[in-house]
Amino acid sequence: MEKEWIIEGDYVEACNCDVACQCVWMEPPDDDVCTVSLAWHIEEGRYGDVDLSGVDVGMLISTDEGVMFAPETEWDVVLLVDETADDDQREAIEDIYSGRAGGIWAPVADTHVRSVDVTTVPISFSRDGSDFSVEIGDAVEMDASGAVGFNEEVGTVSPHPLTKSTEVQTGKSTTATVSYDDRFTWDVSGNNAYLGDFELANS
Repeated sequence: MEKEWIIEGDYVEACNCDVACQCVWMEPPDDDVCTVSLAWHIEEGRYGDVDLSGVDVGMLISTDEGVMFAPETEWDVVLLVDETADDDQREAIEDIYSGRAGGIWAPVADTHVRSVDVTTVPISFSRDGSDFSVEIGDAVEMDASGAVGFNEEVGTVSPHPLTKSTEVQTGKSTTATVSYDDRFTWDVSGNNAYLGDFELANS
């Protein structure tokens, strides 16, 4: 029986698309592949009886050519778990983000994920309004800020699958570098970022 879980807090991603990532509209990404780093700071969360508040999580995704969410497009994934998490928290994070615990990650795992590597690393995640900064060991450096429009407000985009409201803020990275292994090495600094608050659950 799946344990009930809910997580909410701060979210940022930085990918290789030049402006707004087209994946949310089921269009091919720039260069016809997606290379993206994602990070979550769980402000409040639980997995059954396990408290996940304060845990940080990172993820790297590298896709085959084509539309990211098309059924035939496979992904290679790295899950990066906060080294400060205890054994129960690490197990909970793996269950949630692998899709074993239901929620949005279950259909992703069933449809797209070809390979997944899980590692424990130090994660530094900070947010000041719409300015985000994330360091994940020696593997990821990501700095991104919200993109302000002519109305002097940060723009939004919808539908984005990784939050209950389906709405996130638009942004741009100043730094977005990844160096994990040969498959996960890129510099997409200066390109698209999505960021803001998030809430996910399996019920």
